[in-house]
Amino acid sequence: MAIIGIDLGAPNSAAAVLRAGKPVITPSAEGIRLSAKAFPSYVAITADGSKLVGEPARRQAAENPSGTASARRYGFATSILHTPT
Repeated sequence: MAIIGIDLGAPNSAAAVLRAGKPVITPSAEGIRLSAKAFPSYVAITADGSKLVGEPARRQAAENPSGTASARRYGFATSILHTPT
């Protein structure tokens, strides 16, 4: 059985698998590792319907702001956890 850990952080996210009792960070498809994290916390859907994750999504964010989402550290779950009564 494989043990996988996922860190959905801001500004970067990472995934790791436990090998020989030690976590091994999985690099992005481009092999880029930022601050010991694997990829920027960006996702995008392009005009032709392509899905981009990480660095490719971050690079095209200025040209496709409505099709791009990035992580927001604070307030992510605020509307779920603190619903006004």
